[in-house]
Amino acid sequence: MIKGTFYNHVEKNEKNQKIIEQLEDFVNNNPNEQIYLITAPLGGKYKYSYEKNALVILSPKHKIIFIDLANNKDEFNEYYEDFIEDLNAISDKYDYKNYIGRPRQWKKELTYKIAISDVDDIKNILTKHKLAGIQRRKSELLISLLIGSINDIKRVGVEVPDTILEKVKKNIILFDGDQTRFIYKDFPKKIISIQGLSGTGKTELLLHKLKELYISDDNSKIFFTCHNIALANTLKERIPQFFDFMKVEKQIEWNKRLWVDRAWGSQSNPNSGLYSYICYFYNIPFQRYSYLTNYKKIFSDAISYLNEIDDDDFKYAFDYILVDERQDFPKEFFELCKKVARKKVYIAGDIFQNIFTNLEEEFEVEVDVILNRCYRTDPRTLMFAHAVSMGLFEEKKYNWLSDKHWSVIGYKIEREENTLKLYRQPIRRFEELEIENIRSVFLEKYEGEDYVLNILKKIKEENPTVTPEDVAIIFLDDTKEIYNIIDSLEYKILEEFDWNINRAYETKKRIPDALFISNRNNAKGLEFPFVICVTERVQDTHLYRNILYTMLTRSFIQSYLLVKDDYKLEILKQGLNIINKEKCIITREPTDAEKEEIRKTIIKLKEEFNISYNEFLDRIFNELRIEPKHKARLKKMLLTSGIPRFDKDLTVEFIKANKRFLPK
Repeated sequence: MIKGTFYNHVEKNEKNQKIIEQLEDFVNNNPNEQIYLITAPLGGKYKYSYEKNALVILSPKHKIIFIDLANNKDEFNEYYEDFIEDLNAISDKYDYKNYIGRPRQWKKELTYKIAISDVDDIKNILTKHKLAGIQRRKSELLISLLIGSINDIKRVGVEVPDTILEKVKKNIILFDGDQTRFIYKDFPKKIISIQGLSGTGKTELLLHKLKELYISDDNSKIFFTCHNIALANTLKERIPQFFDFMKVEKQIEWNKRLWVDRAWGSQSNPNSGLYSYICYFYNIPFQRYSYLTNYKKIFSDAISYLNEIDDDDFKYAFDYILVDERQDFPKEFFELCKKVARKKVYIAGDIFQNIFTNLEEEFEVEVDVILNRCYRTDPRTLMFAHAVSMGLFEEKKYNWLSDKHWSVIGYKIEREENTLKLYRQPIRRFEELEIENIRSVFLEKYEGEDYVLNILKKIKEENPTVTPEDVAIIFLDDTKEIYNIIDSLEYKILEEFDWNINRAYETKKRIPDALFISNRNNAKGLEFPFVICVTERVQDTHLYRNILYTMLTRSFIQSYLLVKDDYKLEILKQGLNIINKEKCIITREPTDAEKEEIRKTIIKLKEEFNISYNEFLDRIFNELRIEPKHKARLKKMLLTSGIPRFDKDLTVEFIKANKRFLPK
């Protein structure tokens, strides 16, 4: 069963079992068809006396099909009318009615009623009631209301869009089976984990879960957290807008019922982060992250303090904690969350964004919902990003998965001796958009700021309705030089296009109607139709490769990778050409000895990551035989250099370059 394309919210019984099994077979044989089975709108308190005798089939591009399982025409018609009345009320609530009309206008053309005695082959019924054009869009909008996947009707409208960019912006978003399961299933455990690739909707699902939790209990205390400051700021802005959009009538009580901030915070402000609040609430010592310690030790120490509190005296700081970007945290952080949350902890993450994760071990951690169908990023872009991050086009591999785990993250394998072909199931992310005719990744030589300007001109020519906030320019090398380039770019873009610029490394957020420019530290969790990544060279480090993966997968339509140095450029181009031509990754499978070496390297990197930054630097100083009297000076220089912490290659390069300037 393909869970992502089938969602069943109906308990099987003697009356519906046969038809449900037929639908399961239909989805298995038609993997691109999406089916939802319901008896009432999801996410509300809708109940009908006849619903155990009925079945409602929702499938994009089809009419909504109502099946009478008991052959009681009068009661079934009453059930149908009540259902339509409630659907109309939901339509009115979210302003859909002004676009799709009243039920008397769409009932006949968008719904179909049938008695179980008249059902011969469910496939024939679906085929007979297929829709196209505006009728199809209206049907999908009704489905979005019934499953709680509410769209901005003013943005998407009902008219069929023409241009690529408009098709993207006006795409009707529907949760798939796995996403719907996370929102509506009651998991009988305290920590609920979502594991998904970039673009699978993890953050959006957490927002929907937050909404459900917030309105279900007036007295609940909830903390929504993440590691990245820019993402935390984005969430702070998104949540009020999301609540308004979802017509949440309860007012947000900031720092009383709902906290939204980074996981860390400052000692002087308890509400500035989850750890800050925990230290304040339980009156335990606040430890600063510095040279002296690391996250793993700090969270472990906090747990030790809390374990000393007598059970009768222990009070929960929160009822619920939601965590985005789980890959940025050690497991001790989640143990701390579990300790201080009364009811549930919901966590979402993407293992491919963690440079120190052994993917084999990570998948052994219990995951409740695995999202491997990427609806944001083009499958070819995703394959290219995975291949580059793992070194699949090169002799040296940075990571490798077993057949089982390739399958878990959405790949199908074909073997020819020691060569692997990795295919992803094509997903129609945007209706009526033939992605095969659109190039999704551009890998080119960087020729300076004017080259970026030419790309912007091309995007603007091909997409006349493009706005500045549709584009992100991300510099992957966090060095002083890039800020001079950004200065020059800002002037040229303003002069050429009259577009505002958002320096995200300063603002830490998205700004409406402004082109997003940043170093590599402020784009996680964000998404854009067009992303331009600029780098000096494709570096041979795990840290860099995973940053590259993360940034390339920010795009809806196209990603550009501009590389100044020719190093490995041709090898990567050959790999990309194969993806475009064959729709798969072709790679050499490592030998058993190479796989073992990969595993050992990752374990070593993980151990290095779990030491403090001070210990990390001291090890390098010892390797390079730096005199003790120069260590403090070099540490200070490194902190202001812009070099990412724990990037060993760049750190060594920096120390060697500056060693000759140290006093004798």
